[in-house]
Amino acid sequence: MQSLLALFAIILWASLAMTSSLLAGIPPFLQLAVAFGIGGLPALFYGRRAFPPLRVLALGVAGFYGYHFFLFTAFKLAPPVEANLINYLWPMLMVLMAPLFFREAQLKLGHFLGAGLAFVGVVLLILGRDLEFSSENWWGFALAMLAALTWPLYSLLKKKAPTVEVITTAGVCLVAAVLSALTHFIVEPRVVPNAQEWWLLLWLGVGPFGAAFFLWDVAVKRGDPRVIGALSYLTPVLSTLLLVFVAGVEAGPLTWTAMLLMSVGSLVGAWASR
Repeated sequence: MQSLLALFAIILWASLAMTSSLLAGIPPFLQLAVAFGIGGLPALFYGRRAFPPLRVLALGVAGFYGYHFFLFTAFKLAPPVEANLINYLWPMLMVLMAPLFFREAQLKLGHFLGAGLAFVGVVLLILGRDLEFSSENWWGFALAMLAALTWPLYSLLKKKAPTVEVITTAGVCLVAAVLSALTHFIVEPRVVPNAQEWWLLLWLGVGPFGAAFFLWDVAVKRGDPRVIGALSYLTPVLSTLLLVFVAGVEAGPLTWTAMLLMSVGSLVGAWASR
């Protein structure tokens, strides 16, 4: 059941790249502020119950806001496609880091094989896009790598943290929304979204920044991090498929091969933890 919840969250996150591409005219941290704010609206009906103890709240904000801060800043300092491909290493890191936090989460040959296939898939995605990594963009690449480390660290520490009500995820979203809004006002120009952009922002708040966080919270708290990490290899696969079939982005043979490898890697990694 937990794996299914994680898979639903992954499907919602897969729509993020496509939706953000349609919101190109909206500054990134304004997108985050609105999306986190919508995702956190349920907290208004629960009062103090929606806010966990300070330690858990700090962990949640570090995961939600910290991850997106690193990633979106990386997009400014390096080409977004390359930065996002580096970010796609986080599922592999989550699988490989699990034994560091949980003794019972020992890795088997299948986990290493699945992670290896996923890594080769990311490399092929890079080659398929004919991308070049310039030394001028290394700060952006470093921040993308920090993002790739932040999300699995948050997820694994979340599993070890004291159990709190699921509604506290909404409280974390509200705090992340405030920090995102402050970042927007400090570093970004003021923009007023049009009607179509408001609908897209509403989807971000309800889906990838709302329901997905609630589903992920329950999944990582109760599920096997090795299985969840392996299933997460599907995130770039599903994201690329949406870009191809919905947004009309072209995909070459290397891209399709990469997606096949990452899909197989996900299945092998999940099967190893059966």
